[in-house]
Order: sequence, then structure tokens, then C-alpha cells
Amino acid sequence: MPLLETEAIVLRTYRLGEADKIVSLLTRQHGRLRAVAAGAQRPKSRFGGTLESLTYIRLWLFERENRDLLRINSGEILESFFDMQRDYRLHVASQYVAEAAEKLLPEREINERAFRLVVAVLRAMKRTSEVDRPLIFFNYWLLRLGGTLPNLRECGKCGRPFDDSPVFIGRNFESLVCGRCERPLPSQQLSGAVLALARRPRQSSVDAWLDSEPSGAGEQEARNFLESLVEAHAEKKLVTRSLLNE
Repeated sequence: MPLLETEAIVLRTYRLGEADKIVSLLTRQHGRLRAVAAGAQRPKSRFGGTLESLTYIRLWLFERENRDLLRINSGEILESFFDMQRDYRLHVASQYVAEAAEKLLPEREINERAFRLVVAVLRAMKRTSEVDRPLIFFNYWLLRLGGTLPNLRECGKCGRPFDDSPVFIGRNFESLVCGRCERPLPSQQLSGAVLALARRPRQSSVDAWLDSEPSGAGEQEARNFLESLVEAHAEKKLVTRSLLNE
């Protein structure tokens, strides 16, 4: 059983029997993994707070041949985002990051850029207490890194660049189309300003965006649009999304 060392973000934990936990992890070196933490539910567990949701840790794991689940040997905390739980909206937003990453990132597929994305967005929310713009940034890059982001600049049917006229969401969220090509229901329409916000993450890092511009109108609509794309590609409703919009 080889011993693996990796940095990781704890996405979720699940009970396993009376004493153990299954831990869903996004690791820097090995992608998304699931591992068993023996005795983690015991009151005096040696893991302490290491396996709390959304904790940034360094882990040592055993990989067992012909087993899907790894076994956690030990770990140490590198950074905690526990204080975000004091603010309900920040807490739900951070849990959305975990849920979306778990649903869209394939297991055991190395994706260091996705790992760095999750860490950067959690740090941005922790530092600024903002939700909408960090989640716009997260959703945009999660979709882009997964190859599922539609073209936000050109019509998916005729190929014309979008101007300031309304843009419409195509069937099943597979593409965006201009008004010349399609006239769906009004609820499927996006303004040019909202579309510009959805494209904004490509221009700079999340920290540079938050520090260089004040928060403005249309951000929640842009976030909801990108979250709809995430749900469409996850093929499942995200629990945390409905909580965010309550």
C-alpha cells in the first residue's frame, strides 16, 4: 500500500458505521478522491478538526489495490475557513463551491487549476465577505476548465458576435443565441450587461476584480445564469443553490 502525500480541500464527510467517516476530497496532486478516516467520529479522534468541511489540509493517505476508497493515515491543517460559518450566506456560498466541485469534477482526474480555483474563491469570500462576484468567478472557471462553458461572445447558431441587443439561452443551456435566430420565453433572456458580467472572470484574478471595482447591479442575475449552466451539466439540482436564493 503506497503512502501518498497531498494538499487537499475537504469537500464533504459522510458517516461510515459508528466510528468512521468517508471523506470527499479535492486534492492538488491526485484530483477528487474519497477516503476512509478510521475512528474520525470518536470524541477523542486523532484527526480533531482536520476533516471539517472546507478545511485546507495536508494529508497522508494509503492507496489500497483494487479499492476505490483510500485510507487516511494522518493530516494537518494548512488553513481553516471555519469562521465563515458565522455568516449564513457565506456559509451556504462556500458549501455551494464544495457541492458544485463534487458534482462536476470527475473522480481521480488530476486538475490542479480546479484545486487552485476552489482555494482562491474561498479565500476571496473569507477576505471580503462577498458572495456574488466570487461565485460568478468560480462558476465561470469551473465550467471553462470542464469544457462545458458555452460561447459567451458569439451566437451558437449563426456565429454573429453578440452586440448590445438581448441574448437568449438555447434549449438545454447548450448555447446562447441572438435575437435574429430565436425568440424563446422572456425568462430565457439575458441583457448585454449581465452577459458582460458573466464574461468578466476571464479578464483578471478574483482578487484583482474585487479590489479594482465596486460591487454593482446585475451580479446576482449573472451568478444565477452561470449556476443554471452548472446544474444543467451536473444533470441534478444543487441543494445549496436553492438555499442561496432564499
